[in-house]
Amino acid sequence: MKSYIRSTFRSLRHRAYRLYFTGQIVSTVGTWAQKVAQAWLVLELTGSGMLLGVTAGLQQAPTLLLTPWAGLIADRMDRRTMLLWTQWAAAVPAAVLAVLAALDQVSVGAVMVLAVSLGVVEAFDKPVRHTFAADIVPREDVPNAVALNSTMFNAGKVLGPAAAGVAISVAGVASTFAFNVVSYVIMAVALMRIRPNEIHPRVVTPREAGALRAGFTYARRTPVIFAVLSLTTVTGLVAYEWNTLVPLLARAFSPDAATIGFFFAAMGAGAIVGSLTLAGVLVASPRTVLVGAVALAVVLGLVAAAPFLALALVGMFLLGAAATMFRAMATALIQLESDPSMRGRVVSLLIMALNGTSPVSGPLVGAVAEHAGARTAAGLGAAVTATAAAVAWRYLRVAAPHELALRR
Repeated sequence: MKSYIRSTFRSLRHRAYRLYFTGQIVSTVGTWAQKVAQAWLVLELTGSGMLLGVTAGLQQAPTLLLTPWAGLIADRMDRRTMLLWTQWAAAVPAAVLAVLAALDQVSVGAVMVLAVSLGVVEAFDKPVRHTFAADIVPREDVPNAVALNSTMFNAGKVLGPAAAGVAISVAGVASTFAFNVVSYVIMAVALMRIRPNEIHPRVVTPREAGALRAGFTYARRTPVIFAVLSLTTVTGLVAYEWNTLVPLLARAFSPDAATIGFFFAAMGAGAIVGSLTLAGVLVASPRTVLVGAVALAVVLGLVAAAPFLALALVGMFLLGAAATMFRAMATALIQLESDPSMRGRVVSLLIMALNGTSPVSGPLVGAVAEHAGARTAAGLGAAVTATAAAVAWRYLRVAAPHELALRR
């Protein structure tokens, strides 16, 4: 048991990663707390679910539009410096919201503008945040660091909304935004405490014409990276739109609004358990990513076919674990397969595949659910995901058969 625990948390042996991981925990809790407070504020001001969706879409749109450029900058700059800039920049919209809310001067227009501002910062933050771990742990610990990052992220998804609920009811919505400002400061301090000799040296991409296009070309011509990006794009479009699919599935099982909370809680708990389990045994290979995609499809199909609520909640727990495992394995494999000089650009494409598809996948999943039912939408997502995994396996079998061998 002790050996398994040591294996699960082995990346924390490295001082730089401990600082980075600790700062990220606080920052992620603050980010999710702000998301909940922002949603609550929009509903409080307008009572409109449509405007809430528009606000969420505005915040995600920069990820789709700017992430490739952000990945290129992450390859050209010192990544710790870039992370420090994004922390200070992200604190500004949070601080403005805190002041406006405290003075009772906030409007839905201001919330939307600040949501876009934060979305722009997040678009530049995500590629470097995902790749920096590979700069501060040995290569053999990269999959473990990615899995622990998934644990941290999913813990934030559970703790952040809970913290926001308590803060809003006890101290008001302004306190939630103020807490997020503090969380960014804590992350910045943690980054500043990382010593230069704890960061692995890497080749910095020089400024040259066509550097962004070179990233796309590199990804397209590297079979494993191309297969993983294609697979994650498909899953992002049809299955990974949880903010839309989960509430619709919950409503299909029960009209009680509390059921939505139960579905998200079950999924979050499964994600935490899954990522902690994965951290000690993660094998990042094309085969395990394909198996992870099939597992995701199977569990999503089981949730869609669940005959009653209790079984659906069990399925949501398993779905959280399966979705986290698939994402962690895909992220680890992309980083291991990428040349360090291309890593930022390639990871930015992965982020676009999983997060940047929201402006398309949200309406797509919602339309299918509206016309054919939420269960059908989930079942269709499961079928398309399984088909995409089969196509990816076939492609790799032809383009890179040696890559399908399991790496230990």
